Amino acid sequence: MPSVREIAESVNVSIGSVSRVLNNQPHVSPELRAKVLKAVNELRDDSAMGSPGVTTSIAFAYRGQSFLSPYDAALLHGIAEGLAPTEHDLMVVNTARGRGLGGSLGQTLIRRGVAGVVFRAATKDHGLFSELATERFPTVVIAERIESEHIGCVHFDAELAIAQALSHLVQQGHRKIAIALNAIDDYDHAQRFAAYQHFLAKHDLPTDDRWIIRSPGWDSNGGSALRKLMALPDRPTAIFMTDPGLGSGLCIEALRMGVRIPQDLSVIGFDDSEGRYDTFPRLSSVCQHVGLLGETALQHLLDVIARRSAPREIKLECSFEPLDSTAAPFSDL
Repeated sequence: MPSVREIAESVNVSIGSVSRVLNNQPHVSPELRAKVLKAVNELRDDSAMGSPGVTTSIAFAYRGQSFLSPYDAALLHGIAEGLAPTEHDLMVVNTARGRGLGGSLGQTLIRRGVAGVVFRAATKDHGLFSELATERFPTVVIAERIESEHIGCVHFDAELAIAQALSHLVQQGHRKIAIALNAIDDYDHAQRFAAYQHFLAKHDLPTDDRWIIRSPGWDSNGGSALRKLMALPDRPTAIFMTDPGLGSGLCIEALRMGVRIPQDLSVIGFDDSEGRYDTFPRLSSVCQHVGLLGETALQHLLDVIARRSAPREIKLECSFEPLDSTAAPFSDL
């Protein structure tokens, strides 16, 4: 990090003012704090950051959620793979409790010796992103679209793959297609629902609010979605499960209930890893390579830190893999 004197000279404030900001002391205005932290990030010595023997950390930031899901395991694996050939270490930071009292997140990360942060995003975190952008702290956000020249973002674009998946159902004769959604309506989940709605409207397919099922993305809620669907008097012939947990849970409950997939119901899932091969039947799925997501985000952050690249938006494409869980509608069998 640049010296206190260098920072003070660059923003034309006293050394004492800089010291109060860096040590999170009271009676510091938000304007002064943002000004000093912006200078810290702009004055970083790029050559020292990448030189052997200098220890710096990359922070993986999240807001208190569990890491039990295959998504998080694959994400961290991708980041770790990207870090392996570098001199950086990984620091995991819970932003719900990882910042000093009255201090900004950027201020806390600087004191911890963090060179940049990969942020596992949620819509509720946009205030933190604005704060990091103001302070010019090197940041790349995962799985969210951020419109800022000072914040990078890497996310999947699932629209084309979803259209391919739903077209696959239509080609088999389906017109009544339901959807099961994670109750958390973050960027990626909202995009999946929007792509579903757009496809149905474009192809003049029927809609029914009862065919839209929202619940947290755990396996047990996939079973609940199936029970709700099978109880409808005019039930759909196919369903798009937009979360991996919901899809695997539906398959498990189908075995319990004696619902035959795909004879009684065609199912398209969503897969972050290789879970589509572990269900019975194997689940036709819209797929995203989450390890690549983590690795791409990490590499973009390293480029931003070294100023090889300005922060930007990077979109990765999903794919559709048809397997064993779809067939002609049951009314035609």
